[in-house]
Amino acid sequence: MKTPTSADALRVARALLGLSQREAAAAAEMTQKALSAAESGKNSLLETNLQLIRFYEGRGIEFLGEARIGREIAGAGARFRGPPGPGSDLAETSEFHSMPYGVSFLAARSLLGEEQAYVAAKSGLPLKTIRALEHGATWSAPTAQLRAFYEAAGVRFTGWGDVETGRYYRVGVRWAAQKSQDVSGEAVANGDVVDS
Repeated sequence: MKTPTSADALRVARALLGLSQREAAAAAEMTQKALSAAESGKNSLLETNLQLIRFYEGRGIEFLGEARIGREIAGAGARFRGPPGPGSDLAETSEFHSMPYGVSFLAARSLLGEEQAYVAAKSGLPLKTIRALEHGATWSAPTAQLRAFYEAAGVRFTGWGDVETGRYYRVGVRWAAQKSQDVSGEAVANGDVVDS
């Protein structure tokens, strides 16, 4: 039996794929109202949650988190499936989704469940900069500032980069581990974490 995931992780999965609620609902063969309920965590059916998990997993998404009976999922999030880490066979990496940048700020905002205007106000960056960074702009100072904002809010970025190809794999976000939770991870040079 599959375990359902959190509403936060469902929003992240959709953001990583760059789908609107309408597009995701149509592709997953459900109503937009059902998808919206699943992403809000209110009045959502278990069947809908599991249907969305199957849909996103079929498109290369991997859900993250530790489930315990009677508790919320700890460290919930999502990322693209990918090779285990740096040093992976380059032939192996070609079958996985890769990105030209190592963070998805849209996925981070989706994890928080906030609007761009809120992130702009709280991070101190202009709204147009938030929009540009969410669409892949890679300006050093604003990128560092926005990443610091999300990390302070409890967002943990995942993924690793391949120096030879300039591509990033296993890009995603999850809630940072609680102090009592043990999440295995190996730090890599760019500060991202490679999860096992």
